[in-house]
Amino acid sequence: MNIDRVSERQLVEQQLRLSETIFESCNQGISVTDASGRIVSINPAFTRITGYTIREVKGQNPRMLRSGRHGEEFYREMWRQLTQSGRWEGEIWNRRKNGEIYPEWLWISAVIDICGTVTHYVAMFSDVSETLRAQRRIEFLSQHDALTELPNRMSANQHLQLALGGAVKSGAKVALMFLDMDHFKSVNETNGHSFGDDVLKIVTTRIQSCVRETDTISRHGGDEFIVILSDLRDPEAIIRIAEMILRRTEEPISINGQELSLTMSIGIAVYPDDGGDFETLLNCADTAMYQAKDAGRNTYQFFDNSMTADHSEQLYIRNGLRRALERDEFVLHFQPQVHLASGEIIGAEALIRWNHPELGLLAPGKFIPVAEESGLVVPIGEWVLREACRQAKAWQKAGLPKIVVAVNLSAVQFKRGNLYQSVSDALSQSGLDPAYLELELTESILIRDTENVLATVRQLKLLGLSLSIDDFGTGYSSLSYLKKFKVDKLKIDQSFVRDLGTDPDDAAIVRAIIQMARSLNLKTVAEGVENAQIANRLRIFDCDEAQGYYFARPMDLRSFMVLLEEGEQFSRARGAVITLRATGTKDSQRTLVSSQTQLSRSDNYYG
Repeated sequence: MNIDRVSERQLVEQQLRLSETIFESCNQGISVTDASGRIVSINPAFTRITGYTIREVKGQNPRMLRSGRHGEEFYREMWRQLTQSGRWEGEIWNRRKNGEIYPEWLWISAVIDICGTVTHYVAMFSDVSETLRAQRRIEFLSQHDALTELPNRMSANQHLQLALGGAVKSGAKVALMFLDMDHFKSVNETNGHSFGDDVLKIVTTRIQSCVRETDTISRHGGDEFIVILSDLRDPEAIIRIAEMILRRTEEPISINGQELSLTMSIGIAVYPDDGGDFETLLNCADTAMYQAKDAGRNTYQFFDNSMTADHSEQLYIRNGLRRALERDEFVLHFQPQVHLASGEIIGAEALIRWNHPELGLLAPGKFIPVAEESGLVVPIGEWVLREACRQAKAWQKAGLPKIVVAVNLSAVQFKRGNLYQSVSDALSQSGLDPAYLELELTESILIRDTENVLATVRQLKLLGLSLSIDDFGTGYSSLSYLKKFKVDKLKIDQSFVRDLGTDPDDAAIVRAIIQMARSLNLKTVAEGVENAQIANRLRIFDCDEAQGYYFARPMDLRSFMVLLEEGEQFSRARGAVITLRATGTKDSQRTLVSSQTQLSRSDNYYG
């Protein structure tokens, strides 16, 4: 036998085996038909994709796979191209053996012999179900929120444009509601973001139950939603829907055995009264929502033009806060705390002020709420701690009396900051003895997330500093948390102190607080003392300390240092006023007038 012929045959056999291997192992379905279109062969991928075996399809026409989604014109065009060019390629929907319709990408090629006659057709196809699903998902997410599957901001804009177009023709109104969940950040911080996501889904369902099918709900981001109410003929319908959303949001939510209640603040803008486009109406509704927050939350507010100036100022403050620390624009003022029996200055409360380059000196009420809302209160609070400790140590180095400096803490610092580390760093960097630092906590801090707060408080106590409860009596006054948290001092809120001389109920409350504190070995500090009469009543009640305008207003650093230098004279004068008022003799009255005259001059100087 000719060796060349043997080698040629072996090569052909090798090529056939290779082709067969490719045919069998290919991940794409392959079918081969004869020239008349009857199936003669399929590969395993064909069976895997369609569900049909070779026995079921051999001799059959591929039309057995038709889904019914394409008309005859589709197939005529397919065969026209196949006849003219010998190939066709495109997307087609076919049906599996189980009846499921699915999309596939199909290639068909004609096999032509040496005479130019078609002998077979080879079809190769891929199941593109997952690809199409992914494409549809991408398209969906470009218009919707991934978590709630609500329309996103871009889609909400489109829905509003359609609603406005209809309103122009019909003369109806359109309302845009901006919804913001109250204190939702604490839900994520306390329970985790997965829990928060579940809450958002539940809230979404509840909002949906409050609106019509023709209305649009959009997730604006985070815990914010937009509701577009279209074709409004009755303005009262806006109020009814807003109140329904508030009621449904308040209903308890139970997840994995854990129950919580939430509230919502809603701002409302109306077309055409408040604007004629998405951005204008959204800004107006956002402004109204912040007014709802300021009104106590869990309510709704319609936009009013008078709100714009306030909102612009808030936005201006919010933006400026981010740069204030970098630009060293914050300063501390100090208000003395006085020992009532002696009139001696024994401490000072550190109070932050913002020396705004354009608005001037701003009190904390102007910017601290904004700082808490944005989380900026954490770095600002750390600055206050460092500066207060540094200044207290500087007074001691200067030979001034050693006094305790008190610093207010925000609930946000407990939740978001590393409070223990911040306090520890402030003390170590300044070199201040912890005995001269007092941290003031509000009652609301102690009753939220009690275990975590208690752990932090215990760490802080180990540093050797003291703790006081600020505004005592205005919140959830409880003996149990006073015992649990081992505080050192109660600051009686000024709302009880201010009318102490004229209101017997306030007098009874103040006396009861002082007596309770003494039984628990706690000191008491009265806030808001504005005249000698109130100071004297507090002394009779055995209150330990006091602060207020009667002694001195909060003052800048230089004025406070002057006050400390003249501390003995100040103490004698204040002590004289208090003691002499108690005796009530004619001589004491004359001395009192003299002392008060001197002190009024001091108040003017220090104020």
